[in-house]
Amino acid sequence: MSADELALHKIEKSFGGVKALKGVSFFCRKGEVHCLLGENGAGKSTLMRILAGVMRPDAGRITIGGREVELTSPRAAQDLGIAMVYQDTRLVPDLDVAQNVWLGHEPGGVLVDRNQMERATQEILTRLDAVIPLARKVSDLSVAERQIVEIARALTRDPSILILDEPTSALDMAEIDRLFAIVRGLKDQGKTIIFISHRLPEIFAIADRITVLKDGEAVGTVERSQTDAAQLVRMMVGREMTVAYPPRAAKTGPVRLEARQLTSPGRFHEASFTLSAGEIVGFGGIQGNGQADIVRAIFGLSPLSGELRLDGEKVELTSPREAIAKGVVYIPGDRHREGLFMPHSIRENLSLPHLKSLVTAGFISASKENRLARDAIARYAVKTPSAEAGVATLSGGNQQKVVLGRWTAGTPRVYIFEDPTRGVDVATKLDIYRQIRGLAEEGAAVILVASDLMELIGLSDRILIFSQGRIVDEVAGAEATEERIVGSATGAAHVGGVLTSHGAGVARASTASRPERPLFDRYASSFALALLTVLLAVVTAFVSPYFLTSANAVNLANQITPLALVALGQLAVILLGGIDLSVGPLISLITAVVSFVAIQDSGLAVAEAIALSLMAGLAVGLFNAILILWLRIPDLIATLASYSIVFGLALTLRPSPGGMVSDSYLDFFEAHLGPVPVAALLVLVLAIIFEILLLRGRLGQRLYGTGSSPEAARVAGLATGLIRLGAYSFCAVMSALAGLLIAARIGSGDPQAGMAFTLTSITAVVVGGASVFGGRGTAVGTLLGAIVVGLMQNALNLMQVTAYYQYIWAGALTLIAVASHALQRSPHKK
Repeated sequence: MSADELALHKIEKSFGGVKALKGVSFFCRKGEVHCLLGENGAGKSTLMRILAGVMRPDAGRITIGGREVELTSPRAAQDLGIAMVYQDTRLVPDLDVAQNVWLGHEPGGVLVDRNQMERATQEILTRLDAVIPLARKVSDLSVAERQIVEIARALTRDPSILILDEPTSALDMAEIDRLFAIVRGLKDQGKTIIFISHRLPEIFAIADRITVLKDGEAVGTVERSQTDAAQLVRMMVGREMTVAYPPRAAKTGPVRLEARQLTSPGRFHEASFTLSAGEIVGFGGIQGNGQADIVRAIFGLSPLSGELRLDGEKVELTSPREAIAKGVVYIPGDRHREGLFMPHSIRENLSLPHLKSLVTAGFISASKENRLARDAIARYAVKTPSAEAGVATLSGGNQQKVVLGRWTAGTPRVYIFEDPTRGVDVATKLDIYRQIRGLAEEGAAVILVASDLMELIGLSDRILIFSQGRIVDEVAGAEATEERIVGSATGAAHVGGVLTSHGAGVARASTASRPERPLFDRYASSFALALLTVLLAVVTAFVSPYFLTSANAVNLANQITPLALVALGQLAVILLGGIDLSVGPLISLITAVVSFVAIQDSGLAVAEAIALSLMAGLAVGLFNAILILWLRIPDLIATLASYSIVFGLALTLRPSPGGMVSDSYLDFFEAHLGPVPVAALLVLVLAIIFEILLLRGRLGQRLYGTGSSPEAARVAGLATGLIRLGAYSFCAVMSALAGLLIAARIGSGDPQAGMAFTLTSITAVVVGGASVFGGRGTAVGTLLGAIVVGLMQNALNLMQVTAYYQYIWAGALTLIAVASHALQRSPHKK
């Protein structure tokens, strides 16, 4: 073994009682493409995630260039030149393409150099022959486009060791060819490429050496030139296997599904076809040209016009529920977003669509449910210790088996499969092929959408070829070739007389329907909120003659300023998908502290009182972070506990309102610049700075990334724990500042002074357009939300509405805001 090798020595890893890796040793040479092959659950992805720093091994050691290294985190691995492209992409859905590509190492300083980031991203995408709008959110990309973005992100680090875990599973032929050209170029530069795939033709096209894993052990390593497909399959499964597709249908039954002039604007146009019982019809062509869109529309996932007939009966399938009830099921290609309930067990995932048939006397029959789960697990040979294991603990291929097992447990009339063998091994593929053919032989009609053209040709009785949302050709499966399919698809894809390239065709077909307006999308709700503010002010001025007085204007500013402070702090937490319920009691505690230390004559100086209050706030923030990060207590429960503890402290210090703060303290916090309170101006400046940092700063990338997808952020090398700690500390400090202002406003300590701020701060953030699930929100919107909430409270006070009704208004406003944002969200693209 030379000193420039990557070596993993006797690596072991267990999950619960299951040993995933049993002393695996794996060696790579510098400047080679080393393929890793094995059945699902053999340990390939686990071994590579250890190398990428995502997991820690239970035993064993890793050396690079002869030097032992410790890969404690993804960032540690990246610093050593290791990058990984994941099979189930680790991208942040609420960040755009350029932000995802450079997440964790953005060009620039405190503020990201957006121009440089876009130029560099475009250069990488050009190398990959991909056309994807840089401002497009990842949530709106297709599976293939997300895979390309993941590859682009790995290339930004110029890695010396690049791990590609099933990188071609969602790519078409042209994209695969381009990826292989990139891989060969990296190899020529001396890079080490570890390539995981179940597609044997790809392995023979790209590999220098091949290592086979089986049941967590390394079976052996062979040179590509000294092996063949039969030997590799034998090494994987431990027996001889014939790699062949099942025979095509000898005859078909009556027409089961008839489609006439199916149209969905921007997706596909005037598609007509028939589907017979016992027949498998493939939908082929370059990805993104309508074949996936049309099956989703048939299943009720997107708008559809035209006519559908099922066994001669005209049907309207406007939702998946209606489609399933009529006997039409769809097995999606994206198992994580649409195929599985990741927090739940295998049993729960398998039984959910069949609960109606499992119910006896109003209760789910445990015996029926367990039998259904056992049958599906056995039918697809899912590797799991039991049906109660979490589906998230399975390998990607075994997760795919669960998806297939769920929908093939019943007796639907029409099956729609989209990339059913994505991420599964050769032996399992053959089982799936037989299962699909068996469903057709039992009388079902099957639609197959597959990015693997050989699979499409091998399984289909007929193939309909799509281009730009239209069916442009039809060919019998026995007569189909890759050249015929690609030629028909590209031959029809002319735009203005110019032939569209494969890669560009995919991108244009999937993105042309929606122009990119990132700033408009970001601030649309803020603009609407500003109009609402003006309207509310006009109505209030019309109702009450006191609203437009200078005294009320100052009072309104003093009322909004502390709320805006707390809301900005709450925004940082909500961007991470969390919540801080302790802000109200913390404000009360600060007023109590101030009423003891900032008193006339013998009290502390103003600066010392401020410092003590901020330290108290920081302590509460750190306490919340410790509960959440180290004790693993959910945000809601942790801050609810803090709520009680801090409120108790406030009551202990000041059981009832009392104490008088000093004149110097009042003068400091009630300073004016002309008629405008200085504190209000400072909060406005703070909101602007915060917005700039969110929009163009590294801080914003980290908050949005961690809130939208903590796992993707961690894999990108972000210190997600420190980010969360910082957010809760910031929120507590902002609450402490608000408490200082409240103490100056009331001139004393009051254990009830801040209690309303818990609800109103959350209301202001949500009204301002932030998502309570994390990843979306602006400081501008939050400031406007605080203004709207404060203005409404002021208006209700002027109209002498009691405080009880004001709580109702605040709650109603929160519900309206959440509902409106939910309705405005466009559905994610497939």
